[in-house]
Amino acid sequence: MSQHAYRHLVLGGSAGGCLRAAVANCGLMGRVHVFDDDLSHGPLNDKQARAAYFEALFQNYGQLHEGPVPSLVDFDSLSVQLTQDLTPEVCLWAGENASELTFLEMACYGLRLFKGSVTRVGTTGLKSLPYIGPQTPALLASLFDQREAVDPVTRTTLSSDFLRLRNSGATLRKWEAGKIFDVPADYYDSLLLACFSKGWVSAASVVGTAMGRCDEHNLLGDVFLSGRLQYLITKGLIEASGPQASLRDYSVRRK
Repeated sequence: MSQHAYRHLVLGGSAGGCLRAAVANCGLMGRVHVFDDDLSHGPLNDKQARAAYFEALFQNYGQLHEGPVPSLVDFDSLSVQLTQDLTPEVCLWAGENASELTFLEMACYGLRLFKGSVTRVGTTGLKSLPYIGPQTPALLASLFDQREAVDPVTRTTLSSDFLRLRNSGATLRKWEAGKIFDVPADYYDSLLLACFSKGWVSAASVVGTAMGRCDEHNLLGDVFLSGRLQYLITKGLIEASGPQASLRDYSVRRK
């Protein structure tokens, strides 16, 4: 097929960069469309609510969130485009993890009117962490030759799974045994609290320790954990010392 016969859909800037490198240097054919987001958390049922959720997280993280949330804003226009152009195949790049499997389900729903073939890379073959981003471009290019078809029945099932997640209004999701489940917003608070040492410790150190203790299928980002840290401060479960405009500017300790 020609260079434009394939459209690759992938979640996250790191994964997108690796996939574009695979196209540029490793013989992978097609165009890459990147959704720069983390779908393991945040509401899925409303674009404005999702943007507000992330803006609140970034307030104490130390970096402003710019612009709308891409994966909920531009997927509709892309799905319309794909139904109108001559792209015969869309490949969804999604490993077995909370964020990317949610993306797979969302993409199947977004592609419900697409008449071409839908395939997936990421069920097997990924090295180290089961995410697209940590893989080498050469490995990604080789895995494309082993891609799996996502048949219409499976697409319908995954679309239904996404609608369940979207309509629940939950803000946190977990991968478990190949499925995505809603979990309470405070689900990982105990993990965060277990990362405190005696006395004062930098907030960034607590968040970094928690990130390192995550289940490999459910990696937590520092932005999410920074938000949960602020919640625990607000609830009076931990104390904070210093300005809290940036994660690196203050210390915390358990009461």
